Amino acid sequence: MNRREFLLSTSAALAVAPNALARRPKRPKLLSEQGCGRATGYAEANKIVTIGDLTHVTWLDSPSEGFRVRIATLNRKTNEWSRTYTVGDAFDNHGGPALTVDAEGYLHITYYTHHHPFRYRRSKRPNDASEWEEEMQFGDRLTYPTMLCGSDGTLYFTARRSYSDRPWTVEMWKKPAGKDWEQVGSIMYSRHKGYAHFQESLCWGPDHKTIHLSCRFHELTDKGAYGRFNTVAYMKSEDFGKTWRRANGDLIEGSITAEKMDVIDRGGENFNRTLRVGCIAADKNNQPWILYSAVAKNRGNARLTRADPKGQWNATELAPNLPPAWRNFNFIMAGGLAFDSRGELHGVGQLQNGERNEKEWGDPTNEIAKFQMSKEGAFEFRALSEFDSKTSHWLPSIERPTGFNQLRHTPGVIYTGGPPGGNNKELLANRVYWNA
Repeated sequence: MNRREFLLSTSAALAVAPNALARRPKRPKLLSEQGCGRATGYAEANKIVTIGDLTHVTWLDSPSEGFRVRIATLNRKTNEWSRTYTVGDAFDNHGGPALTVDAEGYLHITYYTHHHPFRYRRSKRPNDASEWEEEMQFGDRLTYPTMLCGSDGTLYFTARRSYSDRPWTVEMWKKPAGKDWEQVGSIMYSRHKGYAHFQESLCWGPDHKTIHLSCRFHELTDKGAYGRFNTVAYMKSEDFGKTWRRANGDLIEGSITAEKMDVIDRGGENFNRTLRVGCIAADKNNQPWILYSAVAKNRGNARLTRADPKGQWNATELAPNLPPAWRNFNFIMAGGLAFDSRGELHGVGQLQNGERNEKEWGDPTNEIAKFQMSKEGAFEFRALSEFDSKTSHWLPSIERPTGFNQLRHTPGVIYTGGPPGGNNKELLANRVYWNA
């Protein structure tokens, strides 16, 4: 029996163990067979919103006519899905959506761009994804959306801003209810000119006033290296993005670069280790939790980090908490965290066979695994994808309360089944799955 077969057989055995029987994963729901190479990519952008008994799920397809943002709705009472609706076009496989909801139940979505203005739409009716108001555009040379909805209906939005002649930044925008989008300003800066990626993720604290932000600075790419420096970092704002502070409350002054924030870990090609971060979550005590992974020489591990009330960061290695059958496998990002309405923490990431020489990005050994941490600190893991050594199951995105969606149910996850493609414009027929 090879290791892959061993994993399958033992994970099946774990699924029917007496203490896990009630949590045995359901068969994944196939949402699409037209998914693009990053159909559910960029987990920092929330793609799932539950309002009452309806769960709205959005992703990026690539049919023959081009890239299309799709959305479908699950009725939790009947377990039936609506038809799939098209929200709008996207420029390429980077143009996937970010979704949130306001207090009246109206859905808000941004999408389309890869170094272009963003597109934005609001649903015509509350808790209904079937029709949308006219498309609006804002910004310039933006990519990778994140979006929150405030208690007064104001939307808060961040995205990467690219330049040809200066370091790239993260811009923040806001849209007060009933008004146009307006720029708040640049809130993070790369320290180097040229390509940069920030992977910033936003979440509300329980007061719906504190904005928590985690990120992974990816800087200094040249002919010899793709990202010489990676920095996992954190900051928060208590005035809706006007000023930013470290976890201990210290004000961050001047242009915010990686070393001015709470630095949680460092990596990059100069360190011979690659860092990736998942989406952030905050607990009922307004303390931030961050899930990230480090990969070196094809071996990787995720760490769950939390800031205590004094702003000190404490990390838990997840590898020792994996089921025995999985301990020879990497558990890495993409992925992220969410707290449900009971205060229990849920997380999702990718299992990967670290001994194969495939590229980490789109490796066919990728599978989706989810965990739940009890209030006592015990971990329970389970697989969400159906294991297939020839197909990458990857790019998981977990529902988070970015507006007025409450996680009364176990938070759902969507993910992609299939390869990344040879370039950003390639039209693929990947599968898009849902599981919870």
